Amino acid sequence: MAEIKKINDKSIIKQIARLADEIWHECYAGIITKEQIDYMVSNFQSESAMLSLYENGAEIYVLEDENLIKGYIVLEKEDEALFLSKLYLHSSVRGKGYGSLTLGFIKNRAKELGYTSVYLHVNKFNKRAIAAYTANGFATERTLDTEIGDGFVMEDYIMRAKVQ
Repeated sequence: MAEIKKINDKSIIKQIARLADEIWHECYAGIITKEQIDYMVSNFQSESAMLSLYENGAEIYVLEDENLIKGYIVLEKEDEALFLSKLYLHSSVRGKGYGSLTLGFIKNRAKELGYTSVYLHVNKFNKRAIAAYTANGFATERTLDTEIGDGFVMEDYIMRAKVQ
């Protein structure tokens, strides 16, 4: 049985970063170039990047299945809505309902914090993720292309779900 646990010990961040590297190289192959994957992992999913988020108040959770970390969530509190900064699941647990489990958890957490919505950025070409978000009540609001350095661009949809 899967469990979502908030991390309260930054030593776990190293494990999350290793998992992120594996997930990103599997998940984004064929969507963006290997060079962009490497760049984004290094700059946004690395141990130092996640540690910075943690130290600046982001809530980081892990999804454990059979006592192994199989996914991670990063939530950032903003003025108007809860920002789902990161939600990644290992391929071994995809298709088992854990995406819906984690999104339900995130919506509940937003409600606990007093928010009326959760929003996220998703790559425009990540059809599997877009379908999962749509199935869980998220709707596309707009597109956003962001230059992230070294000539790379993130081509995203901004999606939002109401919290009830």
